[in-house]
Order: sequence, then C-alpha cells, then structure tokens
Amino acid sequence: MKIFLISNMYPSTKDPLFGVFVKNFKDELEKNNVLFQPITLIKGLAGNPIKKVFNYSIHYFNILIGIFKKFDLVYVHYVSHHIPILFLLLPFKRKPWVMNAHGTDIIDLQKNKYLNIFAEKVLKKTDLLVVPTSYFKSKVLQRYSFLEEQDVFVSPSGGIDSTKFFIKEKNADASKLHLGFVSRLIEEKGWKTFLDALLRLKEKRVPFVASIAGKGPDEQKILSTIKQYGLEVDVQFLGLIPQDKLVDIYNGIDLYVFPTYREAESLGLTGLEAMACGTPVIACNIAGPATYIQSHKNGFLFEPKNSEALTDYIIEYQRLQPEQKDKFKLEALNTSKNFRKDIVAQNLLKRLTEVMRKQD
Repeated sequence: MKIFLISNMYPSTKDPLFGVFVKNFKDELEKNNVLFQPITLIKGLAGNPIKKVFNYSIHYFNILIGIFKKFDLVYVHYVSHHIPILFLLLPFKRKPWVMNAHGTDIIDLQKNKYLNIFAEKVLKKTDLLVVPTSYFKSKVLQRYSFLEEQDVFVSPSGGIDSTKFFIKEKNADASKLHLGFVSRLIEEKGWKTFLDALLRLKEKRVPFVASIAGKGPDEQKILSTIKQYGLEVDVQFLGLIPQDKLVDIYNGIDLYVFPTYREAESLGLTGLEAMACGTPVIACNIAGPATYIQSHKNGFLFEPKNSEALTDYIIEYQRLQPEQKDKFKLEALNTSKNFRKDIVAQNLLKRLTEVMRKQD
C-alpha cells in the first residue's frame, strides 16, 4: 500500500513532541509494509506568524504537486487546517481520501461557520474519517448527519509504544503519596486545579510529593503559584522531559493526575502511557479520558475544575489497603493493553485496505 501522507504536525529536533503521534502512526504502519510516498509535512512549531504563513504556503504547494503523483490513497492528519486546499482539489480526487481528526480540529470547524461550509463539502467526498475516541465519533456523527456510522472509524492516535512504556521496579518513598502531572503547560490542561488540590492536601496535612513535567506558555505562572502556595518543598518542577524518559516519571508516581478540561482533549495519550506503567489515573470526566477511565476501578473521574473533588479522590486512594491499590494498578495496566500501537496499527491498516477495495 502506497499512501500520500499530509500533516501540519510532525516532530522536529527543536520540538520533538510536536505531532509525535503522527510519527508513531507512520513508523508503525511502515512496519506493516506501508510505503509513504509522497509526503508533505510541517515539522515543529513555526515560532512567529511570518514563518507560519511561509510554512503553510510551501505545505499547500507540495500538496498541489503531490496530488498528481501515484499512490493508493491520501491520508490527512488534522482536518481543519487542510480544508481550503482540499476543497480546491475536489475536482481532481481520483483515489480514496482518509481524514484523521484529532479533536481541536473538529471543534475549530464547529466554531467557524464559513470554514464549516467548505468542510461539509470535503467530508461528503471523504471515504473514511478517523477519530481518536468513541466520544469524538459521537460528536462528529451528531454534527455531520450526512456521515454514515461505518464511515467514521475509531483509532487512538497511534497507540502506546509498549517498548517505551512498561512497569519498572518502583523505589519511591512509601511514606508519602507521589503525584504526577505531565502536560503542555497551558491553562486548559488544568494545572491550577492540580495546584489547588495540592494546597488542600497540605492544609489537611496529607504527606505527599508531586512532580510537574512539561513545557508551555504558563510555565512562569505555575512557578509563581507554587511559590505563592508555599509548595516549593513539596513540588518538583522538571520542565520538558524527553519521551523516552517519561517511563521513569510514570513509574515513580503513585497516581497520575490529568485535570484537563479541554473539550477537544481527543484521547489523552499521557493517561494511557501512565496506565501502561501500572499507574492509576485521576482525570476530569470529559472528552477522551472519560472513554477509558472507569472510576473506582482503574482510576477516578471528577468534574472539571473541581479541586475539592480531586483532593477527596487522592485521599480516598491513599487510604486504600495495599491489595486494593494493586487491583487499581492491574486494571490500569489491562486497560492500556487495548491501546498498544501494534494492535492499533493492524486494525487501522485493515480498515484502510477495506477502503481501497471498495474504491476498486
């Protein structure tokens, strides 16, 4: 199978985590004898508006050139940013088009009524729409009633690499509960909710230590809030951690806290990575995380921005007997197995093959 791959998100040396799920998707399908040719990608973050305009101009030009080359199907990651060029290319469509939505792009389309007009025309001609969770499948089918259920396929953003995320021997201080937060550092990821919960824990004299890893525009706000709350001794700010080192973070904590309240949180891959390391997850009852976290089984779900509820669940877990905690850990691990990248790739490849045969 020969695929024309189009994506405006792909890792670079400077931004190794930017669109890493697209790279994982590509790498895993290549192991299954899929050839990606031609390819047009935007690697890394632009940094400034002028460079962004330049990058997209080159990107769209390469799509125009590539559409006339030989391939079996077109695979587009991130729908909204490609709608204008794809609309222009509709008259030249000769092979199946597969669109992979990742959450924010679907939400963006719904907010822009003009872009949405063109999106509907493109989606009507799309052979398969791939979404990361059943949550987004239901949203897409509700918004675009012309889509058939069988034409929207759930595939979880490249899946989990079980060679990178696995259980290691834990050497953490058993006298304190170790909490972890790994995320892009923006407000909607819920870092304020997390710190508010930590402050409550300290006020209740619950022994804990917390680790925060990530990079983003709110970094200084987080550091200031840690100082304001008097949590300097209790919280380790680690900054950006390479993906191959995250396994040590996940294995070194007792609970992974995932307080994102983004409606467009498509899957929440970090939560699944933590589960693959046998670490239960506490997350907001919203979007992607709510599709794989079973409250009081492999983790806990709480209402968005409710730091009091988050605090209560942390304390509830802390008070469990060791054998009860082991059950949580086992359930978390078992949940993650359904998202292994090799299984995800095989299921997606099977569906892509069906799309090609239907076209023939």
